[in-house]
Amino acid sequence: VFSSKPSPSSKDQDSTMRSTFDRPCHRLRARLVRPPRSRRVDDAGREPSRHAAVRRSGAPPPSAGAALCSRIGGARVLMTARATRKGPTTGGEESLGADVTAAYGALFFTLVAGNAPGLPGNILSPMPYFAALATCSIVIGSKRGLRNTEVEMISLKQGATAPIFLSFSLVGLYTLQRLDISLESFINGYFTILESVAGVTSLWPLHQAAAAKSGVLGKPVGTIDLSWISLESGETLPKEYGVKAGSVLLVLGCVALAVADRYGGENFTLNNLEACFIVTTWLELLGVNSFKTAVILLFGLLFYDVTWVFGSPKILELASRLLGGAGDFMPKNGSVMADVAMSPMLSTPTKFLFPRASALASSSSSSGFDFSLLGLGDVLVPGLLIGLLLRFDEQGSKEQNYFSSALAAYCIGLLVSFAASLVSSQGQPALLYLVPLTVGTAVFTAFKGSEFGDLWDYKASSKK
Repeated sequence: VFSSKPSPSSKDQDSTMRSTFDRPCHRLRARLVRPPRSRRVDDAGREPSRHAAVRRSGAPPPSAGAALCSRIGGARVLMTARATRKGPTTGGEESLGADVTAAYGALFFTLVAGNAPGLPGNILSPMPYFAALATCSIVIGSKRGLRNTEVEMISLKQGATAPIFLSFSLVGLYTLQRLDISLESFINGYFTILESVAGVTSLWPLHQAAAAKSGVLGKPVGTIDLSWISLESGETLPKEYGVKAGSVLLVLGCVALAVADRYGGENFTLNNLEACFIVTTWLELLGVNSFKTAVILLFGLLFYDVTWVFGSPKILELASRLLGGAGDFMPKNGSVMADVAMSPMLSTPTKFLFPRASALASSSSSSGFDFSLLGLGDVLVPGLLIGLLLRFDEQGSKEQNYFSSALAAYCIGLLVSFAASLVSSQGQPALLYLVPLTVGTAVFTAFKGSEFGDLWDYKASSKK
């Protein structure tokens, strides 16, 4: 809600066991000996995209890569496996691109600039602030997900059933809140772990870049046994893994930030930093396996968002009548979604926050929630589609601008959602504006490039 008011299979097991250092050499040898490919054109004189060529040849799509089975707080511990299997690098696949580096810089600048005098409390400040944080997080997560070989793909069935399971979860959280059942200790512990892992994962590329240039950060300080961690492919991590000074500092720093966010009092900048870590980590580790899945997932969650923002009072009123209640479960902030988002029980980095304008804060309800907010679902869900379009761009689309077009449409959707919230003086389901704009832009771009069939039939793989 945007509110200015309150087992993948592998054909060849040996290929998955091949070291990462052999793969670039293998690809280089293949390119050196491969004969030049003649250009083929269709009847209209246009060169067909690689997606169309693959579909005509009948070649099966590449199999999904194996994912780590060790989970901590819902996030996968990929940084250890990546460092073990690839080792420190000074460039190549692990080097930061100029666009990702710029996105990191813009993200940190936005977090700092949000505290500038005159901005907190300004009625127009949340829009550019939220847009910058969300856009930078999507760019970082999508670009890193493109390089990641351990992406967990959401299937068509999972995408279709997601709104149902999320509805049960939302109602459960709302019930716990209304019954004053405290889960503070469990939630704080869970998010301390989650934020620590997300922070290390998100900042790992910056750590690698710094360690490659600094002898002190790259200096080994000891070894640890990681042989108890096994991958789904059957591989196990080394028994003696060298721990570097930079890695120790990174882990300690991220744990300290997580503890400060959970137990150090309310700080919207620290909350938003941890929220960015969660977004970038999940967009790196999670993807959708096809454009069909993305469309079904996004429109299903749009229906879920609209239902629990606009329709929840009527749903609860009907349920209260059927159960003979007296309306005790009616939402205090206009909807179930708003009540859960503003609940002190869920004072967690599951949303971007910005201090609300004094006029709005003084006229707000008794909830004492004095922040404008943008839920992380309004970033993660469109981000999955934008990440898929980036893969489509990189793997052979003719237009080559699906990613940038969808990102621009996402920013416009946030602007429209923010304007609707100001005009109506109530929280808006941001997906109501974001989903049609991002999906519609992708479809328009595909028809413009005469490759809608390629986009609709595109199958993403966790292996690049």
